[in-house]
Amino acid sequence: MSALTPNDPQILAQAVVTTMTVDADPQAREASIAFWDRGTAYRLEVLEAAEKVADDTIRRLLAELRADPTDARPQWELTDRLRDLAAHRSPEVEELFALAWQAESNSRLGYHLGRRYGGPSTPKVEVDELRALQAGDSLPLAVDAPVLVVVPFRDRGPGLRLRNLLACLLSLRDQSAPRFSYRVVVVESDDVPRWRDVVLPYVDHYVFAPKDGAFNKSWAVNAGVVNTPGRPEVICILDADVLADRDFVSRNTARFRHPGTMGHLTYRDMWCLDPSSTCWAIRERVRLQSPEADSDHLRAFVLRRPPGCCVWARTSAFHRIEGMDERFEGWGGEDNDFAYRMDYYSAFDHYDDLLLHMYHPSSAVLREDGDTVNAHIPVLSWRPTAPIGDLTRFTDVAKPEEPIPTDAA
Repeated sequence: MSALTPNDPQILAQAVVTTMTVDADPQAREASIAFWDRGTAYRLEVLEAAEKVADDTIRRLLAELRADPTDARPQWELTDRLRDLAAHRSPEVEELFALAWQAESNSRLGYHLGRRYGGPSTPKVEVDELRALQAGDSLPLAVDAPVLVVVPFRDRGPGLRLRNLLACLLSLRDQSAPRFSYRVVVVESDDVPRWRDVVLPYVDHYVFAPKDGAFNKSWAVNAGVVNTPGRPEVICILDADVLADRDFVSRNTARFRHPGTMGHLTYRDMWCLDPSSTCWAIRERVRLQSPEADSDHLRAFVLRRPPGCCVWARTSAFHRIEGMDERFEGWGGEDNDFAYRMDYYSAFDHYDDLLLHMYHPSSAVLREDGDTVNAHIPVLSWRPTAPIGDLTRFTDVAKPEEPIPTDAA
């Protein structure tokens, strides 16, 4: 093996299981279609090497894993068996470990399986269950909070995105930071303010950004920043699918007390929870009001170094780069571009907090050439000729608010 390959057989065995599970479970591709596609060639080499290992137990466990990648048992047993076989140093096992480590080293899609993961039998969490919970107090508009949390949102279901949004907002109401120190705004961008009445009890401010067609996260974020009352010193751009721990606001606010701090990503890796882990984590965090969801109960596909799911920036730094690039439509590239410009024009830090992304079916698509739908937009090229966040950008005249259903069932 290479001198850069670990000697610990446990690490190498886990690399094999990670590669096999990422290849077998469709939810891995949902976590990031781009990351999954780019690792395909490395995974195929591992699969071919695994077939050469002359061990009936390995073959049986691999077949069980591929038949049901949500079943934790064959994964733990396969890890243990591979670790035991490492002592024999057969050429086939050595090759398997070497290729698995190569796949791990070249993949941006990893895997976490907690020892206490309960499996897919975890009861589902529905929207009505969350709506029955007490929302807590909203922040009066007269209070000029130093932190503004902006959550862009669309759900034409209702579906899991609405459920995730309510869980996110409930986790933001249960914070160790003083309530007067942060304001939460949801920006719903759609053809009608579909979930306004459902969302209002959980937010401090609501903005409807009228737009049909593809969702434009960048414009929705900018609209939230410029159309929310107050003069915040710091902005947090937060994905509606993030489940925040109790110290989320206080921890990240404190980071701006360091000299020269202009912005940061709170995380290095994003944990994309599977459906059952999402339900367990939501109940643990917002129903039982635990400070955080215990990672030992979770199963997740891990996106390595993705930008944009949770970004903090000084308001001055945000406006210095004219916010997010509103030319991006659909999903792909807008977060990278914003992070690049923040890093270019500001002191931009990276931390290693645990970031839990609640499950929903992916909306991302790739072009036929394998690139993102916004690949034609040059990075670092945003030079707006009109004010950002204009609520009439995609309408000749803003549409009047239409009667909408308030029942999410």
